[in-house]
Amino acid sequence: MRHASLSAVVPCPVARTLEIVGEWWTLLIVRDALLGATRFEAFRATGISDNILTTRLKKLTRTGILKRRQYQTHPARYEYLLTEKGRALGPVVLALRAWGEHWT
Repeated sequence: MRHASLSAVVPCPVARTLEIVGEWWTLLIVRDALLGATRFEAFRATGISDNILTTRLKKLTRTGILKRRQYQTHPARYEYLLTEKGRALGPVVLALRAWGEHWT
């Protein structure tokens, strides 16, 4: 289900942030990257399908949360590393975890 972008209508930093990381799998990918995952196979461990993982990795790279770096040439293989912007999501993920431990 697609939704209209709230960030264009409401000048709200929460809405702008949710446009980038507000989808279920996206924050789990960031969580895994914070825990040390860097390669496609490592991110798949959560059970995410390849097509969704590919889409989310592209978005996280395009928005500057992850950077893609080639680690093998034949065949070409890439790893995904958190940028400063991505590492700054660490406290957000920890806060969500704390909230979840308390309330769910």
